[in-house]
Amino acid sequence: MRHAVLWAAVAVLPWIAFCNNSNAHVIEFFDANVYGRLPPKPAQLTFDLVERGAAFGGAAERRQYVVRSGDACGTHAFDVLVYLPKATSPVPAFVYPNFSGNHSLVDDPDVRIFDGYPYGNKRRERGARKDRAPVEEIVRRGFAFATFCYGAVYPDYTPSTRDAAPDSVWRIFPKERHPQEILAHPTWSWGSMRVRDLLETLPEIDQAKVAIAGQSRMGKNAIETGVHDTRFALVCANCGGTKSLKFLPNLRYPHWFSANLKKYVACNKLGQTVEQLVAQAAAFPDPPYDQSAFMACIAPRALVVSAATEDRSSPPAASRMCLEAAEPAFRRYGKSIGWHLKKGPHSITHEDWRFFMDYARNTLGW
Repeated sequence: MRHAVLWAAVAVLPWIAFCNNSNAHVIEFFDANVYGRLPPKPAQLTFDLVERGAAFGGAAERRQYVVRSGDACGTHAFDVLVYLPKATSPVPAFVYPNFSGNHSLVDDPDVRIFDGYPYGNKRRERGARKDRAPVEEIVRRGFAFATFCYGAVYPDYTPSTRDAAPDSVWRIFPKERHPQEILAHPTWSWGSMRVRDLLETLPEIDQAKVAIAGQSRMGKNAIETGVHDTRFALVCANCGGTKSLKFLPNLRYPHWFSANLKKYVACNKLGQTVEQLVAQAAAFPDPPYDQSAFMACIAPRALVVSAATEDRSSPPAASRMCLEAAEPAFRRYGKSIGWHLKKGPHSITHEDWRFFMDYARNTLGW
């Protein structure tokens, strides 16, 4: 009840707002005022298979691709690592943008080392971040796994104020095709969409059963991607993307969010309690649509959210508020938002992935 009262205090729009306005209006508001506009699809797009081989004791095939995009001002390329389980029929798949390079998720010595710009400019050794995804377990359970480093399409110079747009995929497009603001989130989503294009060329993948998963800022980005690309049948947001716009530390990340968002929130702090966030939000007008409305645009496809009890960046209480406001859009189709709360700090763990896989298998019938 306490959280219900707090949610009322920030005046999140009720379900009638979802009924009276189409998804197109919600998405346009977010594109223009929150996350920014997507880069266009390139004039040329190719998927070059540069390596393949057996993996995980023969349980899977490893494939490494270079996704090449070409347009009027040049070309851009990034690596995608795909593991395909041995199967006699098409399999479901997860797309997962990683932070530190494909090689950081697995001990596999044949995976190419990422030499671009990883998160925080921290170079990771092979297998250094395998705690973030149980790749072999995912594949042995019958799911394909496709991953790329998000910094390969738009470098994340956080917390610097340095603008990464000139170093991103935007450089291949002529200026007349650039939006007024070039921002990180839609560019990262563009990368996931190109991976989805790649998966469409693989007969081993069940095209009706492809999920996008992300952690923290990429949890937010998983929702952004799922809203804009309906080819993703399941969106898995982990410790991010599920709190009110009025709770965002938007001034801390000038290339993540539109300058227009300052009308509704102007914060440079992390780690605030829900009560502090509510008090801070009281000084600003309500946005015409909140994050819950954006999440609702995923329906009737599936959305699952995983949170952590000690997460100070994305408090579970704030996530629950958004989920409760978005839930009616899913109930309209006889569905509900999957919810998982693990003990511990802000993170993505093997426990989260088991929840994603169990939900896909047991709830969606994948």
